[in-house]
Amino acid sequence: MKIMIDHPILLQKQFLSGNKMIAVENQAVDEFVVPESNAFGQSFRAYEGSVRQSIVENCYRLHHINQTYDFVKRTREEYAKLNKAEMSIWEAIELLDNFVDETDPDLDEPQIQHMLQSAEAIRKDYPSEDWLHLTALIHDLGKVLFHSKLGSLPQWAVNGDTLIVGCAYDESIVYYKYLKENPDYNNPAYNTKLGVYSEGCGLENVLLSWGHDDYMYLVLKASGTTLPPAASFIIRYHSLYPLHHNGAYQYLMNDEDRENLKWLQTFSKYDLYSKSKVHVDVEKVKPYYESLIKKYFPEKIRW
Repeated sequence: MKIMIDHPILLQKQFLSGNKMIAVENQAVDEFVVPESNAFGQSFRAYEGSVRQSIVENCYRLHHINQTYDFVKRTREEYAKLNKAEMSIWEAIELLDNFVDETDPDLDEPQIQHMLQSAEAIRKDYPSEDWLHLTALIHDLGKVLFHSKLGSLPQWAVNGDTLIVGCAYDESIVYYKYLKENPDYNNPAYNTKLGVYSEGCGLENVLLSWGHDDYMYLVLKASGTTLPPAASFIIRYHSLYPLHHNGAYQYLMNDEDRENLKWLQTFSKYDLYSKSKVHVDVEKVKPYYESLIKKYFPEKIRW
C-alpha cells in the first residue's frame, strides 16, 4: 500500500538552531510504501483483537487512571531537574537493548530495534537530512525512564500515546473509556474544552501526560544540542495522536506549532510503519549514528 507524504520537501528551507542555520536541501519525496500488515500479520494500531491486546490494554488502563494533572505537574518538575544520571546519547540507547514497550500493539521487539528501524527508513528517503535521521533514532530515547538509572518508572508512566492534561479529553484517545476513571474527568477545573489553558496559547505551554516524549524533550532542551527546533517538536509530540492523526487540540496551537506539525506528520509514517521483525545490524550502522551524535550533541549530557 502506498500513502502520500503530507509534507513533501520541494523547496529549500532553513531552520534556526541557536546561532546556527541548518539548510534542508532540495529534495522531493512524494510517497511512502507502507506494509500491508504489522509484525503479527494484523492491521497497524488495531488495539481490539491485537495479539498483544491484554498487556497493551492493561497498561493503558493504568495510564489513563493515574495520569492526573497533579501527577504530571509533580513528576515533570522532579525530572526537569535532570539530576539522575550523566551519559552520552549512545550509552542511553544501549539501555534500551532489551526493553519492550507494553503499549505497542504492532511490535514486541527490543526498543533499540524500533529506533534504528525508524531512523534507517527515513534515512533512505531523506538521505541529505541527517538531523532527521538522528531525530528518528532518539525519538523514543526517553523510555530510559524505565531503567534503574532513571528511577524505574512503571510502563504506564513511560509509554503509550500521550494526551493533554488540564482540559477535556479528546474522544479519539486510545481506550478513552478508562479516562472516565481518572479523577480529572469530573473535575470542572480540567474537563472543559480549554480547561486551564487559553485559545492559541501554543503547545509549548500545555502539559502532556507524563512519559518518554516529554522527558526526552526536557533532556534535549538542556543538552546544548544543535538539532533544529523541528526535532524538539517531533520528539515531544510524536505520541500525541489526537493532534497529528485526528486534528484535535487545534484551538491550542499557534503558528509555529502549525508549521512544525507538517514535519511531525511526515515523521509519523516512518515511526509507525517501519516496525519489523527483521533486525537492523546495530554494529554496522553504529559508526554513522555516532558521527551524527558527535555533530549535534556534547559528549555527555544530563538525564
